[in-house]
Formats: sequence, C-alpha cells, structure tokens
Amino acid sequence: MCLRYFGITGRRAREEAAITGSWRGLRSIRSKLIATVLIVIALPTLIVLYSYFTTSVSVVEQEVYAANQSLIEQAALTINDKAKRMIQATYLLEADMAQSFGSNTFNWDYGNAEAMGAIFQIQKKMGYLRDILLDNSAFIGLVDAEGSVVTTLYNFNRQATGTIIREPWFKAGMEQKGYPYWERVYRLPAALGYTENAPDKEFMLLSRSFAFESSNRNWGLSVVAIPVSQFYGIPAKGLPDNTQLLVMDTAGALYDIYGKQQYSLTPEQLEDLRKSPSVTGKLSLGKETYLMNAASVPQVGISIVSLQRIGDFSAQLDNSRTKSIALFLLFFGVGIMIVIYILLRLTKPLYALVRSMSRVGSGNFSTKVEVRGKDEIAVLGSHFNKMVAQLEELVHHVAEEQRHKEEAHFQALQAQINPHFLFNTLNSIKLMAMLSGTNRNVSDMITALGKLMEFSMKQNTLFVTLGQELEYLELYMSLQKIRYHDDITVSIQVAEELLDCTVLKFTLQPLVENSIIHGSQLPLHIRIEAECTGPYLLIHIRDNGKGISEETMQVISNQLQQDHVKTSGIGLLNVDRRIKIHFGQACGILLSRPDGGGLQVTVRIPYRKELEG
Repeated sequence: MCLRYFGITGRRAREEAAITGSWRGLRSIRSKLIATVLIVIALPTLIVLYSYFTTSVSVVEQEVYAANQSLIEQAALTINDKAKRMIQATYLLEADMAQSFGSNTFNWDYGNAEAMGAIFQIQKKMGYLRDILLDNSAFIGLVDAEGSVVTTLYNFNRQATGTIIREPWFKAGMEQKGYPYWERVYRLPAALGYTENAPDKEFMLLSRSFAFESSNRNWGLSVVAIPVSQFYGIPAKGLPDNTQLLVMDTAGALYDIYGKQQYSLTPEQLEDLRKSPSVTGKLSLGKETYLMNAASVPQVGISIVSLQRIGDFSAQLDNSRTKSIALFLLFFGVGIMIVIYILLRLTKPLYALVRSMSRVGSGNFSTKVEVRGKDEIAVLGSHFNKMVAQLEELVHHVAEEQRHKEEAHFQALQAQINPHFLFNTLNSIKLMAMLSGTNRNVSDMITALGKLMEFSMKQNTLFVTLGQELEYLELYMSLQKIRYHDDITVSIQVAEELLDCTVLKFTLQPLVENSIIHGSQLPLHIRIEAECTGPYLLIHIRDNGKGISEETMQVISNQLQQDHVKTSGIGLLNVDRRIKIHFGQACGILLSRPDGGGLQVTVRIPYRKELEG
C-alpha cells in the first residue's frame, strides 16, 4: 500500500538501486569534489606559480627599477638644490660688491687702511655665504676685470692672479654675459691655495660675470666651487654598493664624477632618454646589460645616471627561486593530500544516506542512518531518520483522513432524505387518504416527495448552486407545511447575484430541519438570508422558536471545533464536518442567539461561483 501510495513501483526501485550502484568515476559527488579541488584550486595555483617564477626576474627587475629610480631622482633633486644655492651665492656676492666697491676695482694697497678694510669686509661676507649656503670645503671668489682677486681660499697667492685670468672658466664666464657657466671638473692649482676639509682637489665650479649700472662693460665675475664628491653626494644614499653613479652630458657621453668618460650612448638610446628626462630601463653597453635609471639636473644641464649589472642579482635570484619552488611544492602537495582525505571523510556519511534512501524507495521503512557529530550532514541524517520513522505514520494518517472524507460523503449520499422524514410523510399520506374526502393534498405531497427523490438521485455531484439548494429546500418545506397545517413558514431573502454561488449539496435542508425539530413551538417562522463578506459567503438560518440555553450552545460550539467527532445522520455536526473537510478549518457553522429569541445558524463557506465535482 505504501509503495502504491507514493507511486514507487518495482521498476522505479530497481532504477534507483542502479543509480546508487553506479556512483563510480566522475559520477559520484566524492570524485566530483576531488576533481573540483584539483581543477579549480590545484591546477590554477600551479599555473600561477609557474607564471610567477618564470616572470620573477622581470618582477624583481621592475622592483629594483622603482627603488633605484626613486633614489636617483632624490639624488638629482639634492644636486639641483646645491646648484641653485651656488647660483644664489653669486647674486649675493654681486650685491655685496655693489654695496662695498661700486664700480671700483680691488685696491690691495696695504698702506690704505680704508681700501684694505673694504677687502677684509667682503672676505668676511664671503665666508658667511660659504658656511650658510654651501660648506666649509667649498670656496668663493670675486675677480675684477684687471685680474685682482678676493677669495675664501687659504694661503691664496695674490701674485697668481694672472694664472686665474688664463683659466678656461674665467674666459667662458665672461663670454656668457651674466649667464652661469659650469665646469664639471676643475682641479684647483696648488699655487692658488686650498680649502679647509676638502676631500679632494676636483671641484664643480660655477662662474658668472656681472656688471654695474654705471658701467657699460663686465666689471668681473664671481666664482663658486664645491668638491665634486660632495656636490654629487658620493656615495649616494640608498643605492646598492655595486651601482655606478655617472654623469651624462647632452651628447649622451657618460662620465664618472671626475670627468673620465666611461661609455657613450647610441643615437637611439639618447633619443629615448630625451623623450623622457626620468628613464628606467635596460641598457646594453658592450657585453654587459645594465639596469639604468636617470634623472636630470636642469640647473647644470646634465643628467645623473645609475647603472647596475643584471648579472649581479640574477644568480642570487635563481637560487632563492629554486628553494621557494621546492618548499611550495612540498607544502602544496601535503595540503592537497590533506584536503582529499578530509573530503573522503566528509562524503562517507553521504554514501550511507544514499543507500538508506534507496532502501526506503524500495519500501523498507525500518532503515536508519548512523549519525555522528553535529555538522550539516549529521543534521541531515538525523532528520532523515525522523522522516523515515514518521513516514509510515504519515501514510496511515493520510489514509485515515481519506477514509473520513469518504465516509462523510457516503453518509451524505445515504442520508439524502432522512428516513424519519420519509416515515412521517408516508404516515401523513396514509392518514389523509383515510380521513380526507379528496385526494388533492395527497397528490401534492406525493408530487413534492417525487421531486425530492428525483433531485436526490439525479444530482450526483458534491456541489450545487445556492439557487439549486434553495429550490430543493422549497420542495422540502412544501411537504412540511402540509404536515404541520401551514404552522411553519419560511422566507428566503437572497440577492439575485448570489444564487449562482457554489455550496455543498444538502447543506441547508439539515439545518432547517434542525430548526423545525428543536424549535419546539408553533407557529414557527424560519428566515433565510445570504450575504458576501470579504472572501466568504455567509448564509443565515434564523427561527423564532424556543432556542437553546447558553450552556447547550457552548457544548455544541465545542463539538463543532473538535476534529473526528463521531456523528450520525446529517445534522449540525455532520454538515460542519463536511464543510471543514472540503473548505478548511476557517469555514463551518456558527451558532448565535438573536435578541428576539430563537436560534441563528450561520454557514460560512468560500465565495465561489464555479461548480466543482
């Protein structure tokens, strides 16, 4: 019976067993999970790892590029700032010169205290400028057009002024007519003196000519020089130890800071550099390949270049990469094995559950799943056990519900016309036939009874319209009027649009009969009304009879609210039960006591207009 109820045939059970037995290969959830881990996690991870390590050299190079570029740009900014301060020093010297000497030349006459005082004063200011703007290892000087010199050099030989006039930077500075002239490497002759704490004798030198408003020619020039190692900040902070710091001129020649040419760029390389003042890339020089970073120093018109051999860090990178691959593969392999083991353990209860489901599908409700732990699979197994335990009870409960429904239907059909009513009617016919001198009433009663029998036998559906139900009720009441000598009357007040509403067959007649039997007084008037309230159709049957007490009405109301109350006939309880079976617990019969006395029975059913079989 259970297999038949759930529609599970022997063929279906065999198919499910075949499916369960075929959980092999990639058709099982276990193999699918493992394949998913390998394809979705393991394979992409290995591909990404391979791609990463094959491109790691490029990645490291880019990182080194970025780090070196930041450092070289910072170094270029520092150098450019030093160049600005050197130019600023020349302008300050020019202002001091104009204030102290005007357009006069230097007068080194030791017998002239005023002239020597002016020279010492300008020397003192030069010292201040050197210490504030530059460094005590730098030197500053002023040279007039006649070659007289005032400078911060120690042990300066004033007799060597002719040597200064012949220096290339003097002639070039005078020709620049006020624009700065830079000499990247100037070796200070010993005859001119020395500077304090100078690390070497090579200087970055700036010379700039100037003239006064009262003069139409260059008065002289100012000269400022800083040791090249301090000007370029050697060693450059942060750059790797194996990095070369070079100076590149506008022609693309690469020099060390002391002016020795090291390399020369090709026209193509120089063009790439000119397109972007700050360049990061690879540079091939001879047989070596370098990482090159460059940044311009606009005040001087040069670029600072750092070169680092790629071979210096590639070997170390290869060694580190090999170790990383080995460690990754080791831990990755162990991790994959652990994941597969966990998947096998997790899916084991699912196999047991599938086997139990197959047995239940074959009709075996005694199967159970072993439940361990408190995870989702354990909860699923626990609920499955509860479901199987309650499954047979559910089947029996549904079958019992169906039996109650069929019994109620059978009782309604069997009791379409109450045997007591038929018996009393037949007795009335018999007495009237004996006592009456005419056959008119007998004929009318027999006619009405025949129509009732015809209605009961021909209407084989569960539902009829409200109009049909009222028509049947009128036939029934015509017999009751004859029986009770017109002491029972009925009035029907139902709107035209409600007559085609759907009601259960034989709903009103038992309720009207209940009013006649329990009204207990004559004459008796029964009033029938109908109304639509929201989704429900309400039919009121009200009489002016004796009514019932509050206690009796409470007892009947309690019985109406109980399920599976055993009833006989088709009275109140039976009608209420039939309504609830077909329309649900929200529908049924309600009792009330009107203010004018009697009893009112209200039928509540859904408002429908289509007939159901």
